[in-house]
Amino acid sequence: MKVYFISGLGADERVFQFLDLPGIEKIYIKWIDPQDQESLASYAKRLITQIELTEDVILLGISFGGIIAQEIAKIIPCKKVLIVSSIKSAQEFSWQLSLVSSSRIYKLFPAKILKWSNLLTADYYFSTTSKEESQLLHQIIKETDNRFMLWAIDRLMTWKNANPQKNIIHIHGTSDRIFPISPIKSDIKIQGGGHFMMVNKSTELSKIIMENI
Repeated sequence: MKVYFISGLGADERVFQFLDLPGIEKIYIKWIDPQDQESLASYAKRLITQIELTEDVILLGISFGGIIAQEIAKIIPCKKVLIVSSIKSAQEFSWQLSLVSSSRIYKLFPAKILKWSNLLTADYYFSTTSKEESQLLHQIIKETDNRFMLWAIDRLMTWKNANPQKNIIHIHGTSDRIFPISPIKSDIKIQGGGHFMMVNKSTELSKIIMENI
């Protein structure tokens, strides 16, 4: 069985390396360069060239990748769509993110400042639990393309999705600091899971993923 994995903002397949999914062929969707002012729908449509459409499509997206998975599922039929540490609409923003979204304050800062800020606060907001996790996270942030980062942040902050699809399987951690769980209606809650739980709660997540695909 093939499952297509979509990583978070600027990340890659390294975030999925700790999953144990016997019998699953993991296909990693690669980020591509966004076009100027490209919409999420247009971007998602261009990613579909990486998907084999003659077979059942199962998508699993984490964080920003979960949003992309939902946009892809609006374009092509999908057997299953799982999102982890993500949101289904702007209604699931915390009040802090809603404020950032409405004020567009993030547009005042160049990519270098945003990346520097991310590096300073990453361990707290992603809830890393070891030096190795911290090193992996910081490496991913440093390697994120600046232009892609600015585009993705703006698309995230302006995404509304007022009518979320009904067949999304939403897995979320109760201790997520980027997308706090209080406004989120998730199907499956991971107790104590933070935004980096794909790495540090991979055993529990592996079991849940296998049960739901």
